[in-house]
Amino acid sequence: MRFSAWSLLVISACSLLFASSASAHLSIDPQRVQTGAEVDVVFSVPNEDDAVGVDHVTLGIPADFDLDDAEAKPGWTQSRTGQAITWSGGLIPKGQYATFAIRGTSPEKAETVLFNVLVGDRTGKSITYRVGLDVASTSTEDTSARSLGKAALVIAIVAAVLALVALFAWVYRWIRPTPG
Repeated sequence: MRFSAWSLLVISACSLLFASSASAHLSIDPQRVQTGAEVDVVFSVPNEDDAVGVDHVTLGIPADFDLDDAEAKPGWTQSRTGQAITWSGGLIPKGQYATFAIRGTSPEKAETVLFNVLVGDRTGKSITYRVGLDVASTSTEDTSARSLGKAALVIAIVAAVLALVALFAWVYRWIRPTPG
């Protein structure tokens, strides 16, 4: 089956729309990172209405996010299989939340990467959230560097003007005839 660019665009837009609504109660911090940056990403996982309590959380890490390690949580066992981290054996009681953190390097290109977060209890009930992380290439750092460069240029010009004034004053005193 062949898809046109428009149909792929519509599918992507719908995926992002549904991913956003499915992750309405699960949050990610930060929500935006720079391209190629080393980042700590924290997922706040709620247990809104599961009376049994959430006892396992699995983060599916996007392929272009370079995963370094994951937070060790007291009371939870952690396992890693490829690009997935699972914490199990702990408990998030009804009406509370817990945080789960990973460390890695964001993709080199600007995009929105989607993390799959599976949250479940010991009865087998589970829900999967799709949480987006915006990876942006901005000129914030470049602007800062340019601002520093401009400031250095202004200081150099002022120093040059002061040096010229001092030189002219010295030359004036040297060539000026002395009274008497």
